[in-house]
Amino acid sequence: MLTRTEERLLVALRQRAQREKRQLFVAEGVRVVEELLASGIPIGLAVTAASLEESERGRALAAALARDHDVRRVPEHVLARVASTDAPQGVVVTARIPDTTLDTLDAGSTRIALVLDGIQDPGNVGTLVRSAHAFGAGFVLALGGTADVWNPKSVRATAGSAFRIPVVSERAEPGLAWLRSAGFRILAADARGTDVSRAACGDRCAIVVGNEGTGVSDRVREAADALVAVPIREGVESLNVAAAAAVLLYALTR
Repeated sequence: MLTRTEERLLVALRQRAQREKRQLFVAEGVRVVEELLASGIPIGLAVTAASLEESERGRALAAALARDHDVRRVPEHVLARVASTDAPQGVVVTARIPDTTLDTLDAGSTRIALVLDGIQDPGNVGTLVRSAHAFGAGFVLALGGTADVWNPKSVRATAGSAFRIPVVSERAEPGLAWLRSAGFRILAADARGTDVSRAACGDRCAIVVGNEGTGVSDRVREAADALVAVPIREGVESLNVAAAAAVLLYALTR
């Protein structure tokens, strides 16, 4: 059974401050927890309900968790109470946040990186991390004002990519300075920029995508070596930031 202390922990980890203090995050859902197990990231508390074992895949996951972890099996209503997403699929676990900083990041072989500047929606953050992983970015740098990558909704939207690609959170000034010192050409996404099909990454570049409503910040725009854009048809206001980033990544890595 789940103790009250454990239940309070799961609820507390919905808050970014608590995740940062405890260096723990929550993963929910069959696919995400499968990816977490495969990644080797240390798992702490594992909680399951009967619904996990309604499918063959779920039964396999339950067995894998039980082999190496002390699993808390609870009624469905208890799992629903501690879960952060609407459909936890019968499984919720806590895990250690990877200890990755700019000081520990090895960017030696990285040709392209994705930088998030004030992205506020956790779902967009997760999708952006997934796109960065899919198109071979070496890492993701989340600047100040960006939603926490370890928010449960972000983690779920990454579909496991957050466990496979380094993600670093840093303030804008030191983050941009580090990119510059590491030899990255900074390309900021902006509707007034050059068509990305005519843009050049060079030896290595960092693509910066900005806030869903206002775009990249002035400080990023000023620091950028170039502004790049995805050309779209007249009369269409804009692309969703996650869609735009995917196109930019594809264009610059093809």
